[in-house]
Amino acid sequence: MSHCAMPACSNAATGIFCPDHYFRLPASQAHWLVRWQFKMLRCEDADTKQHMREQLHGYTQEAIRTLQSAEAISQAAPASSARRTDAGGANQQARA
Repeated sequence: MSHCAMPACSNAATGIFCPDHYFRLPASQAHWLVRWQFKMLRCEDADTKQHMREQLHGYTQEAIRTLQSAEAISQAAPASSARRTDAGGANQQARA
């Protein structure tokens, strides 16, 4: 069994990604990766299969960037809400 394509993830992958990362992808992108992988695996022409493998690699890299972007946004959200809470407390103190 292979490992998840996501950098620093050591979970086992049933396809390209581990189930956790697969289900974090937008549904259309996740389904596209699976369809393309099946299509590539069923291809009988070696040259076409190699070309499809290269394309799948590009689609996988795009999916990794999507996941990393979503993770960065989710990590930034608590930090920005903490700053708003601190600023809100400062405004209340200034009014008192």
